[in-house]
Amino acid sequence: MAQPQPKPDMNWNTLSFLRLGAFSFGLTGFFLTMETIVLPTLVLDVAPEGAKNTLLGILGFSGLVAAALVQPIVGSYSDRTRSPLGRRAPYMLWGVIFVCLGLTGLSFTLTLISLMIIWIFIQANAGISAAPYLALIGDLVPSSRIGVASSLKILADAGGGVVMVAVCGSLISFYRGPESIEWLRITFGVLGATLIVTVLISASIAFTRERATHALHRSATTLRHPTRGLHPHLVWFLLSRFLLITATFVFPTYGLYFLRDVVMVTNPAQTLGTAVIAIGGALALSVYPAGWLSDKIGRKPVIIAGAIGAAAGSVLIFWANDTIQVVAISSVIGLCIGPVLSASWALANEMAVPGREGQHIAIVNLATIGGAAFSKLLGPLVDVSNRFVSTGAGYAGLLVICAFLFVLGSLLLLPLNQDHEDLVAAREHSFEEAD
Repeated sequence: MAQPQPKPDMNWNTLSFLRLGAFSFGLTGFFLTMETIVLPTLVLDVAPEGAKNTLLGILGFSGLVAAALVQPIVGSYSDRTRSPLGRRAPYMLWGVIFVCLGLTGLSFTLTLISLMIIWIFIQANAGISAAPYLALIGDLVPSSRIGVASSLKILADAGGGVVMVAVCGSLISFYRGPESIEWLRITFGVLGATLIVTVLISASIAFTRERATHALHRSATTLRHPTRGLHPHLVWFLLSRFLLITATFVFPTYGLYFLRDVVMVTNPAQTLGTAVIAIGGALALSVYPAGWLSDKIGRKPVIIAGAIGAAAGSVLIFWANDTIQVVAISSVIGLCIGPVLSASWALANEMAVPGREGQHIAIVNLATIGGAAFSKLLGPLVDVSNRFVSTGAGYAGLLVICAFLFVLGSLLLLPLNQDHEDLVAAREHSFEEAD
């Protein structure tokens, strides 16, 4: 029986990992900016005040459903794609081009229906880019360096979130409605340009590394049975990731309205931008040490410790009275979320079967999308509680739920064994087929 061969190191230095993670910078920066600042701002233009949380949740949920439907299909096809640009790059480039077209549509006067249609279009095409891209660590990076690669990928996520929210938050703060729509168009221009530049950087290194490792030939051979060989404990990981991502997305989704209705800051968009920068900056400080630590002691202890800290911060932020307190508590949350995201992503890549990286990571991303989508469905809870209990009651309940999900999501990993013997057998089988 042929034994699995490790992927060659091929001079994977920090710069190479940062190039591979460049599209994470652009993609995460894009989504975080759109979902925390741009979409809430656009919803205020087209929705009644009393239904803003509900309509924002419906809008976000609809877009994520579109992405969820697209990603498993595209991920599986990209595993088997043979093209002059490799397996993953064609889908990455296609998606970005059409996302930019969708941004052009958002730069005109909108109704709620047109906003929803365009956002669904953008999410579907972003999914076409994301599913193949997220498989690249499993495709190309040696197993011994997956922890480092995952940490730098999350670092790129944090950098994209911080920079893009800061830049675009400042730009959109000048937007006051259709009469100042040029500021919206400038914001979309910055987002689109960042996506284009970062996808080109990551696609170029993916293309060259794919050719060097002959990944195209191996994948085309081993995927004759695309549903075989997935990790037998994958369901535990998917449930855990679903809950952790739901909790992570609560504050970015409803933070602007929380700051406006409860903390009552003068400029909610600017304050939220500062809070997101604080979260991203703290996350950037913690993510690399967390990746290193998870390589030493395992992924699960790091995830559990980080989740407990994030749960405590989520409850604490309800009692923030001003911008300084919001930013300080947000920094603590960021320090704790960094280890959760870094170790979780490393664990996701470790559980992939060779030759099925695209299919596996697309399924993992269903849990990510599902968690983000579920967080959008909590909007009606906020509106109803605020109306019938008291102003702020909905946000208090939301943050308690967030804390509970952090803890439960981390504890669901306890039964998981990422080195299950069935996974080893599946890896050996896939390489035997390749031989």
